[in-house]
Amino acid sequence: MATSKKSRKELLKKPDEFMTFTGKTIRLVSDYQKPISYALCAIVAVILVIFGYRFFAQRTEAKAFSMLGQTLAKYEAHKKATSADEAYRNVSEEFQRIVEKYGGNAAGKLARASYANICYDAGDYNKAIELYKRSLNDFKDHPMVYNLILSGLAYAYQQIGDNPNAAMYFEKVASATDSNNRDEALFNLGMLYEKLGDTNKSHQAFKQFLSSYPNSMYFDIVEEKLSEKGPDSSS
Repeated sequence: MATSKKSRKELLKKPDEFMTFTGKTIRLVSDYQKPISYALCAIVAVILVIFGYRFFAQRTEAKAFSMLGQTLAKYEAHKKATSADEAYRNVSEEFQRIVEKYGGNAAGKLARASYANICYDAGDYNKAIELYKRSLNDFKDHPMVYNLILSGLAYAYQQIGDNPNAAMYFEKVASATDSNNRDEALFNLGMLYEKLGDTNKSHQAFKQFLSSYPNSMYFDIVEEKLSEKGPDSSS
């Protein structure tokens, strides 16, 4: 059953309740920014493996895929038993060997992208950026995977505080018609441009978000942020 949204005037009649809700929601987004981006990287890894086995795997690459599968399994086991950082250190050399030996074929490309995710998860964002950039060329003919790698790059730049580059890659995701992450990209763009002091671009991203994604978990946050700027901002 559809429910009607409360007007701004009605919400202001209960300032404590409204501010508590808004504050909790903003904290939720802030607290879960890393888990959200980690989940995105996990999705990338799964899709890359599916693409690899389904479209690229050949008998001549069976050994490489077997090595990749074993290394990924080892990583997951170490991560479960210890931590992402410890697991990263345990499998780094093996991933590098696969990439160096098979970097030009399907298994090597998958290993490079998966290793980028692992670097990100362990907090080695600069290494993740390096690997993601190389992976872009590997998957330029597969738009869905390509856009997810762009998102990985954007999040990695955001983690090291390079907001201009983060915004640049989120822009690429937001402008792609075949992107499944366009809503998150627009939300992040609005927040990033606000930090960068570009109010116009921030408003544009937020307004585009509101018109395109009314059911998003971020909708109320964006709507409130625009309303704080005055009626012209949300028009």
